[in-house]
Amino acid sequence: MSGLLGTPRGGEGSWLLLRLLGQVVLFWVIIFIAEVSYAGEISVLAPFEVESKLLSRNRIVNIVVKVAEAQDLDLLLLQSVKDGRVYDPAGRYEKNGVYYVHYSVSLRKGGNSLILDPIKRPINIKFIPLSSLLNLNLDQPGTYLFHRDEVIPTDCLGCHAEKPPIGVKVAEVGYGRFSPECYSCHKAKVSASEWKHSPAAALLCRSCHRSDLSQTKVAIPSGKVETVCFSCHVNSSKWTAMSHIHGPVGTGDCTICHDPHGSNSKFQLWTDGKAKLCVVCHEDKKKYASRGERQKLKIHGILSARGCVACHSPHATEHRFQLLGEINDLCVSCHVELEDAEDGHPVQNHPLKGVKDPLRPGTPFSCTSCHNPHGSQYSYLLHGEQRGGMICMKCHSGRPKKNRYGR
Repeated sequence: MSGLLGTPRGGEGSWLLLRLLGQVVLFWVIIFIAEVSYAGEISVLAPFEVESKLLSRNRIVNIVVKVAEAQDLDLLLLQSVKDGRVYDPAGRYEKNGVYYVHYSVSLRKGGNSLILDPIKRPINIKFIPLSSLLNLNLDQPGTYLFHRDEVIPTDCLGCHAEKPPIGVKVAEVGYGRFSPECYSCHKAKVSASEWKHSPAAALLCRSCHRSDLSQTKVAIPSGKVETVCFSCHVNSSKWTAMSHIHGPVGTGDCTICHDPHGSNSKFQLWTDGKAKLCVVCHEDKKKYASRGERQKLKIHGILSARGCVACHSPHATEHRFQLLGEINDLCVSCHVELEDAEDGHPVQNHPLKGVKDPLRPGTPFSCTSCHNPHGSQYSYLLHGEQRGGMICMKCHSGRPKKNRYGR
């Protein structure tokens, strides 16, 4: 007679229960073994270390996995520890029966933790964005270098050989070292750019990225980057002898403003050179470039039309503020009605130059004594309200009267 649930009497029911539990355990053991077992060698070629630090402008890191057996390919799983994101391979390549799986991972600033299954291999990368190569110290412990200062792995040389990639036609030029092997990994530095730096476009990578005598090591330029740039841009070295030098030129790091490979902005600038690039450092001028702030201010027309470089040299000049000429000369190059005038604006006998600026000790009087050359909330870009003579009262505030020359 069976029980209510149909369980056999006596020890037979216990035996069936144990059998059922055994089948469940066996099922999970099989699943576990299937998850952790793999036929051949699986290893990470890049990055080499479990813990590493990446100092770069580029937040993309390539993770390369070597797989010895084809049946193990379906077991690979690269996953973010933080949010569980699973990364699909960017490419799978076979060479002599060995497979190389490439992943392209976009890093967040700070720590990035990944895990590669089925070998449970952790990959921890601390990403530190760079704004300049000048202070780059590749000797920091744990810095990820790959082939920039390490012997290129033998496994990689099987595919990334010193010959032009299939389907890529690049005319060899008569200068520099032709380095087509770099293109297969770094093609985006050139192909994705509208404005290309000619050495990069011609695949002359090792003309700038110096190699040692054995040609097995590749290193980014050390010291002042200008040393590399001036080897071609020979006339540009004159900037270092001028009296007013833009900060990046003074420190010798051209790459603060220019991408040495290429970009989507003219002159290989990192972004639009009219103003967007300048206000990254000159934050006090951001309000003159911000679309929202422009609605509150009257912006100098030349700034909107041509940008900062209409008046300032981005490299160096002999004039203060890296201006392309004396202040008044710059102004009258557009406002030609005041050309050669020394007084008479905005009222009779009012000086335009030749006297001291009452509000800026040690500075000669000029157009910018009354007008803001970038923008203002007041009409005519004045430094103060025109009505009621408020702008005039900044200098003429009841002090003892002086002559037109400030004496």
